[in-house]
Amino acid sequence: MASESIAATARPKIATRARLQTDKVTGKPILLYPEGVLVLNPTGHAIVSLCTGQATLNEIVANLAARYQSSEQKLLPEVREYLERLRARNLLEVQSEAKPT
Repeated sequence: MASESIAATARPKIATRARLQTDKVTGKPILLYPEGVLVLNPTGHAIVSLCTGQATLNEIVANLAARYQSSEQKLLPEVREYLERLRARNLLEVQSEAKPT
């Protein structure tokens, strides 16, 4: 497990072994992976849905700050911690550099 903090310029992406979908019974967003299911609250769903590997952590936080009318400084440590928990469960991949175009 990675113990380093996710860099602000990293591009988080949901792991290939996991997928975001809606539970057919409850209608709630879930992160489905081979060992189980993680039910996401609305905030968790908002974060996970932005983890496509395209946006940096800073860009994700800026998007969430605008959406929830909060400050980026307040959200950055909270979003980083959430993503680090997903990474510890092998549900998140982190690309440390931008993809060449």
